[in-house]
Amino acid sequence: MEQVPLIGIFLLLNAIIHETSAIYCYQCNSNEETYCSEVFNRDGLTLEPTVCDGIHEAKYCIKATGMYEGTIGTRRFCSSRHHGNYCEYVRRPGDEREYRSCVYTCSSDGCNIAGSISGSKILILLSLFCSNLLWCLLKW
Repeated sequence: MEQVPLIGIFLLLNAIIHETSAIYCYQCNSNEETYCSEVFNRDGLTLEPTVCDGIHEAKYCIKATGMYEGTIGTRRFCSSRHHGNYCEYVRRPGDEREYRSCVYTCSSDGCNIAGSISGSKILILLSLFCSNLLWCLLKW
């Protein structure tokens, strides 16, 4: 029986264990904290994602920009519901201006810092690929 590379087993177990633990998300509102704008400005701040224990069965981190729930700005928060990934143009009653409103939903720790693919998932996939490639080369 062939042996599976130890790093692959470690990363797989880490991913499984992580899925059962609480998610950590950035949680802020640009109307209250200026650093929480669409481009997250952490210069000089030691901000880290915080545990989403205040939301029952939180599985997702959300970044919403533009018009969201009646206010204009950027919000980062935890959710037990997938809000989707989309942008749309919204016009408030009485306003002549249209607002671009975007929602980004992700499911790994701190992933709502920006609207892009989570770096931690890319790192896990890259690590698995490299460890398996190395294992195959050493076996060959």
